[in-house]
Amino acid sequence: MKIITLDIGKSEYIFSLLISISMMALSVKLLIDAINSLVLKNELTFSIYLIIVCIVTIITKIFLFFYTNRAYKKYNNILLKANSKDHFNDCIVTSFTLVSIVFAYFGMYWVDGIVGLGIALWIFYTGIKIFIESYNVLMDISVDEHTKDIILDLVHNYKEIRSVENIYSTPSGYKYIIILTICLDGNMSTFDSHNLADCLERDIKTLDNVADAIIHVNPV
Repeated sequence: MKIITLDIGKSEYIFSLLISISMMALSVKLLIDAINSLVLKNELTFSIYLIIVCIVTIITKIFLFFYTNRAYKKYNNILLKANSKDHFNDCIVTSFTLVSIVFAYFGMYWVDGIVGLGIALWIFYTGIKIFIESYNVLMDISVDEHTKDIILDLVHNYKEIRSVENIYSTPSGYKYIIILTICLDGNMSTFDSHNLADCLERDIKTLDNVADAIIHVNPV
């Protein structure tokens, strides 16, 4: 059952990785078009219909962004995060396109090229961030140091714990399984040591990016 959960979780990162690659490819195409527009001094044709289409698109994309972003925060799903970023980028692109159309009306055609450069760099930056996050999970990168520090702070709340021997983590979808080895007084009863370990596991599993926690107890 755990293997199935892991595969389903990682499939989200595979799709988000593909989305990030498509975003970076799109940014390169936009960058080339923007440079050509500046070099060749292309003129953007003004049209009231383009303005109407841009406004409708912006409103639609804003709604989709807030909807998917809310779902991402609720389920902490990176695929939803990638989609929300994609909708946000579409909104930004269309907004700046609208600005370019307005400037074209006043004969300032060079604005379209400058705006295109900015949009291309922004989309590429966003794509890189999603790519790195997805890649880290797919390559079984350990949990970040900040989360480790939080876990150690939780451990320090238990005065009975003499020391922490090892702390490991393994990705499980968009979360992690934490494996911890703690040292307790050898004279402590088996019931009490296991009860303490169970309490610590529950504390660690309250963290947003932790799927499960496994505590090993060594007597000292």
